[in-house]
Amino acid sequence: MQVSQVAYDRFRLELPAADATWRPLADPETLAETAAWLWDFGPKPLIAVVGVDKAAPSWLTPWKSRGVRFAPEGASTGVAVVLANRADLERFLSEGAPHEHTMLLWPRSSESKTFEGLNGAPSAWLKTVDAHASIQRAGEVFEVHSVQG
Repeated sequence: MQVSQVAYDRFRLELPAADATWRPLADPETLAETAAWLWDFGPKPLIAVVGVDKAAPSWLTPWKSRGVRFAPEGASTGVAVVLANRADLERFLSEGAPHEHTMLLWPRSSESKTFEGLNGAPSAWLKTVDAHASIQRAGEVFEVHSVQG
């Protein structure tokens, strides 16, 4: 795993490239290291938003998912879950791989305010978070943006 600060308010976490037999988020060591860095980045708990075009994916069943108006890029709607601890984050990253349309949010004051923002105007959620991350390249890259209050 490599972390680069690419701008004052932006970080890029890159995992090793997948191949025919190995996936970074399926490797316990890579998964644990990735989750640890993300968990320690900002306030807890985290909120994950998964973009969907139909129903929520079955791998989200262990969490209480909520439909939200905000949809990550490339999806028509979103489903959000609260990741209460680092083990939840690890399980979420592992079970949802490759995370085609997934964002992680670090709520600024409370989960409820962030959920209100996710159901409000198109960019209302940005005012409710300290940071957000989009997962790219099939789970190999996390672009993390700090939001200036």
